[in-house]
Amino acid sequence: MKRVALIIALASATAASAQPAPPLPFVLKELGPGVYAAIDGPEHKAGSNAGFVIGDDGVLVIDAMFTPDASRALVTEIRRLTPKPIRYVVNTHYHADHTGGDQVLRDAGAVIIAHRNVRGWVRTNNINLFGDRITPELRARIETLPLPDLVTDKDLIVWLGGRKVVVRTVLGHTGGDLIVAVPDAKVLFAGDMLWRKVAPNLIDGSVSEWQATAADFVALPDAAAMRFVPGHGDVADVSDVRDFRAYLLDIRRLVDEGRKAGFQDQLLVQSVAPKLRALHPDWTISDRAVAAEVRYMNDELAGTKKRPVPSPE
Repeated sequence: MKRVALIIALASATAASAQPAPPLPFVLKELGPGVYAAIDGPEHKAGSNAGFVIGDDGVLVIDAMFTPDASRALVTEIRRLTPKPIRYVVNTHYHADHTGGDQVLRDAGAVIIAHRNVRGWVRTNNINLFGDRITPELRARIETLPLPDLVTDKDLIVWLGGRKVVVRTVLGHTGGDLIVAVPDAKVLFAGDMLWRKVAPNLIDGSVSEWQATAADFVALPDAAAMRFVPGHGDVADVSDVRDFRAYLLDIRRLVDEGRKAGFQDQLLVQSVAPKLRALHPDWTISDRAVAAEVRYMNDELAGTKKRPVPSPE
């Protein structure tokens, strides 16, 4: 009987190990030696894009995605590729779809780096973002998100042994944005400062500042050879950056024209939406997204836009 039980146990273990691993919530793309982008999958289970850089003595991660499960999958992929320790995670901004898995990265050994404003916003303003759509479970998760360990309002350099990673402060999306450049691979992780063919979230943004930052991206010395990792959408090149800036300028212009024609509220949305879609036919622009964009753009032009206010330390 013991022999039979052993055979059954071994057969069960073999069958379990033969089961295919669950699909990743993202698509992993190598953009250069030791530089990877994790692009949110078609079902959007990751919630946003992320990435990581493998250096001589450790790994730096960019963003933690929305859910702990997605972040755990990212850690698993990193450890599949390298035994080097995960030393840092850079949050490009405070929004929960980029910070929701921070605790997983911290538990894996990472120091959390963010803009100084993120520390005051990550547990409070994220709740405001969801409004009446927030669930009790999500509220509880946001209220316990880890606070950053290292904050900055200036550019800084992180050395992974001899590999240089540049963390830069930029203006446009939230008032607390960072981007991450890997000069030797010509890769720039832009966070939500760049969206590729997806309507951007303008809730905290200044389109005036944002389009200027996008113009700076285009003007980078190596822009023509660079790969840009957006916060949402697939890996981009400089033509995509130009397209994104054009989108921002178009929505600003169209809302301004509608305002001057006397349109308000839903009439303003109805005026802007078909024109915006005609100008960008290969973009995903949902009814909900365009209505929100028009509202926030209208507030910005009217001077009534409410943006996050830095908290005292």
